[in-house]
Amino acid sequence: MFQSALITVFSFAIGATLAKIDERNFPVDHIITKDVAIIGGGASGTYAAVRLREDFDTSIILIEKKPRLGGHVDTYVLPNNQTTIEYGVQSYIRYKGATDFFTRLGVDILPSNQRRLTSVNVDIETGKALTGYTPPTPNATTEALQRWLTLLEKYEAFMEPGYWNFPAPNSIPSDLLVPFGEFAKTHSLEDAAPRIMVVSNVGLGGLKDVLTLYVMQAFGAPITRGMLAPAPDGLFVPDGSNSLLYQHAYTLLKKDVLLSSYVSEAERTNTEVRLVVQAPDGEYLIKAKRLLFTPPPSLKPSLQSFAVDKKEKEVFREWVPTWSFVGIMNIPCIPENYSIAYISSAAVPSDHLAIRDYPYTLRLDSTGPSGLGLFRVLFGTNFTITTEEAKQIISEDVQKLVAVGTVNYTGDCTLDFRAFADHNSVLWPLTSEQLRQGFVQKLNALQGHRSTWYTGSSWCGHYSSNVWAFTDTVLPKLLKGLKG
Repeated sequence: MFQSALITVFSFAIGATLAKIDERNFPVDHIITKDVAIIGGGASGTYAAVRLREDFDTSIILIEKKPRLGGHVDTYVLPNNQTTIEYGVQSYIRYKGATDFFTRLGVDILPSNQRRLTSVNVDIETGKALTGYTPPTPNATTEALQRWLTLLEKYEAFMEPGYWNFPAPNSIPSDLLVPFGEFAKTHSLEDAAPRIMVVSNVGLGGLKDVLTLYVMQAFGAPITRGMLAPAPDGLFVPDGSNSLLYQHAYTLLKKDVLLSSYVSEAERTNTEVRLVVQAPDGEYLIKAKRLLFTPPPSLKPSLQSFAVDKKEKEVFREWVPTWSFVGIMNIPCIPENYSIAYISSAAVPSDHLAIRDYPYTLRLDSTGPSGLGLFRVLFGTNFTITTEEAKQIISEDVQKLVAVGTVNYTGDCTLDFRAFADHNSVLWPLTSEQLRQGFVQKLNALQGHRSTWYTGSSWCGHYSSNVWAFTDTVLPKLLKGLKG
């Protein structure tokens, strides 16, 4: 009996050593046991939550740090008349089950109808009109995109949806590993480059040296087809605000969602996951069989609380941060119905691949309604920057337009940032040598490791419809063996 007691005590001590999270520290009503814990309530996390709970009879808890669902969907609501302006996600691709997701949540859709604006290109260094630059014509852009699509379709199975079928390290097609500048010239794609960069935000600091693989990631076959397809088969938008989809999803999922919440501590094994979550009404313990992680997987800050191991660090330490911001501004010195694109003077007279040969990029697009002087701002850099620093650069670059006479305005152009959000993320822009050493295979091998699965734009094309399609490939793998 004495020996049995010793064994019991010894076993308990080992268990206490291995398990740092003590369940006894939590009130009973703050201990939540579920099949799957989902981190992040953006496009992928919300979609996964709906599908797991409603289609696969799987219990879930969704943990989102913002006070709402929706991720990169950002909607500005005019205070006086409730008119909405989208300054984040603009439209959606008809790809796989994208339209079905809107239907099931009771949100009608319409063909995307882009606002027609007068475009002005300005020198990003001086603010002067860059009259020496001749952009490609619409017809030339379309023809180049059609050539681009033909090339994309050769490799689509490797990258859509996701990289499950990516070639073995010694079998990666050479086309994917050449600099895009070289690839574009070989295949006469230069006229497509401005559209590719504006839509996907690829090439900050310069596009020519980016591997073709990464340009295909950023602007793949689904988005290219969507851009080329005529209405009503092209891109679509909700009838109303983009936020409607996520408002309806929250209404459906509400009892299984923790908003304004984050994970402060985690334990992950091959059989279970335990999370300590800080929520507005206190601390929760989440016990789950599986974890689905959807934010960009940076070692800091997004994975900082998840005790990553050596295998995970080997992959995620190669990722690099990106900095981008979107917003709505009142700009009284720029005429309405104008679009101002700040581009590098290296593009003169018609080097379309060079329009982003500068450490940052800025674009201002008039949004309406008429008479309010509102503009959507898109700003991105290839260097570390804070939100306030981003606003400062934007403000200075607008003032340049007045100072050099690009816009006809006297006095100080007083700007008003009505809404502003960061869309910072991470990418894995590795060298061809690193890819030939099996990085993508190591990336895929993390799926299921320590009961953790991954989805989101870091694992597939960077658009909501791609993310939903990729999530549909992850969920069956996550569910395998879940219920015994």
